[in-house]
Amino acid sequence: MSKKQAKEINLTTNEALVLQQVYEDGGDDIAMLAAQVGMPRRTAMNVLADLRRKGLMAIEQVYGDAWVRLTTRGKRLVQQIWPEMQAMIY
Repeated sequence: MSKKQAKEINLTTNEALVLQQVYEDGGDDIAMLAAQVGMPRRTAMNVLADLRRKGLMAIEQVYGDAWVRLTTRGKRLVQQIWPEMQAMIY
């Protein structure tokens, strides 16, 4: 993903917050994610749906719970927007 492509993906503040949190955690269930970012679960679900439409997030059902993780495109975007995150995680 080039810097131009990264700039073309418009993120809301909530989307950026959720993207960063999931990147840090490597994946989350939706209830835990909502609690961690301090937003109602319904708001978190709407943000996740928008991120999924943008190709940045995957949502999977695991044992009755909804789990989220970044797609490859989502990981690349986070690494371009916040390069210092790579040093914190690895």
